[in-house]
Amino acid sequence: MLKRTLLASAAALALLAATAPAQAVSIMYAEWLASLVEPGIANYEAATGEKVEAIKLPGDGYVERVALDLSAGTAADVIQMDSFVVSELASAGYVQPLDDLATTWDQYGAYMKGLLDVVSYDGHVYALPTDTDVRMLWYNLELFKQAGIATPWTPKTWDDVLAAAQTIKDKTGVENAFLIPAGTKQGEAATMQGFYMALLGADVPEAGRNRLRDWAAGKWVGDSPGLRRTLELYKKVYQDQKLAGKAINYATDIGAAVRAEMTGNKMGILASGSWEYACLWDCNGVNLPSTAERDAIVAWTPWPGSGEPGAKTTTNISGGWAIGINAKAADKAAAEKLLTAIFDKGNFGDWTVKNKRMAVRTDISESPAYTADAYLAKATSMAADTTGRDTYPGYQRVSAFVQQMTAAILDGASVDDAIAEYKASLIDEFGEENVITYE
Repeated sequence: MLKRTLLASAAALALLAATAPAQAVSIMYAEWLASLVEPGIANYEAATGEKVEAIKLPGDGYVERVALDLSAGTAADVIQMDSFVVSELASAGYVQPLDDLATTWDQYGAYMKGLLDVVSYDGHVYALPTDTDVRMLWYNLELFKQAGIATPWTPKTWDDVLAAAQTIKDKTGVENAFLIPAGTKQGEAATMQGFYMALLGADVPEAGRNRLRDWAAGKWVGDSPGLRRTLELYKKVYQDQKLAGKAINYATDIGAAVRAEMTGNKMGILASGSWEYACLWDCNGVNLPSTAERDAIVAWTPWPGSGEPGAKTTTNISGGWAIGINAKAADKAAAEKLLTAIFDKGNFGDWTVKNKRMAVRTDISESPAYTADAYLAKATSMAADTTGRDTYPGYQRVSAFVQQMTAAILDGASVDDAIAEYKASLIDEFGEENVITYE
């Protein structure tokens, strides 16, 4: 009797295994990217009959989670990653080169070469970008009206921005007249949306005078007039003129707090990026107000340069997210199929337009749906004069040191002390021979 029961159970399990869909591939992604990833998963499952293990994670701390899982050997087969970590993950052997897609996938050629360069290392492409971005100053139209500042607003120098923010503070009493991201909790936003955007216009664009890295010398910049001018800007905002409060940079959910203030007429100027046209309301593109309603609340203008002789008149830096394949994926062919299902033009193009994302492929950027959007067309034009982060192995540590510099200013430190700590951190991390100083 027992033998017959065991045989029957074994047969039932075998039947179940035979009829259940195979679980061939897994993917990890941040919850805010669900509207791109999940339709792609559905299309893959429908086409292959294979089940995908979808691991959706909170956006806060996502980059760190990816690095941890890859180093521990527990990461999914397909992985969303920030483009700025691609070089480090590739140099560590954690992600798989995608060079063969150039010949096996007919949509690969539509990617803009410059954007594939952002996700490349040592001559190989390691991920497909989901979107790119540009950075600008967003401003609240109601507060500008209350302050008597004419719009459209086109500041020419940092002083113009500071003057407008001071007027907003004096006329409206809002605490955050000009928010430039600062502090360690802001993470990469403090480096990208704030510090680097200012640094690019702080000095002449020669060698490393307006960069974190001098690529020709092969060294990180430990001290320079550009770094000091950028920190002086932060000091004016947070210490001298008190144009923004320290607390919002350490809010429980900084993004939610900032966006509630901006759309609620409690923040005058916000240093951020092109994604805010959707993210100020919902980064997943859900329940967005109409274009007219959004345009009645906020507007944007390019970041101006400092006004120093020879400095750029406007600045821009671009990044974006990407999706790649774990070098230890058990079935790399299945992982590639899932990747291309997510990035198929139908799914990818619809997501790009609906979510007001800047296109990374010409078959999308030149499509009627994309060019019909006045905001996307204008914002995309800014990418003609942009640059990227210094995505060289070690950049994550440098960015963390930058964030600490801005945190020091938040805490009342002097520019001299903040720079000295930054340079010492670079020397400790990379060696004195790999750090350069400009007078």
